[in-house]
Amino acid sequence: MTAITDERAIRETIDHYSSGMKSADVASLKNAFHELAILCGYIGDELIAAPIQGLYDWVESNSVPEGYTCTVLGIEITGRVATAKVRETDLHGDVIDHFHLLKVGDRWWIVSKIWDAEPVEE
Repeated sequence: MTAITDERAIRETIDHYSSGMKSADVASLKNAFHELAILCGYIGDELIAAPIQGLYDWVESNSVPEGYTCTVLGIEITGRVATAKVRETDLHGDVIDHFHLLKVGDRWWIVSKIWDAEPVEE
């Protein structure tokens, strides 16, 4: 694949994530995350660290976030490894995600999601 084709495939993976979060659809999320993916980040001052099933459980037990948007801020690709910086926004504010992705065969998978609230500029 070319860099342009890889970037499109990565954006497609992120679209699965965004669609799953926007509609509370775990099946769509499972099209984005590798089965061994992990997540670490903050909700307020609480550190959350879990296997990906933790996100699936949270999505299944919560309502669809009102006003949800997901914007890709940047993608960097090094061979079969990539990072994507993403801003998620809903009524609670902005969160910046850093997704780490691996190319397995011809498919890009998110293998880790780390996040924190977007810092407020002073």
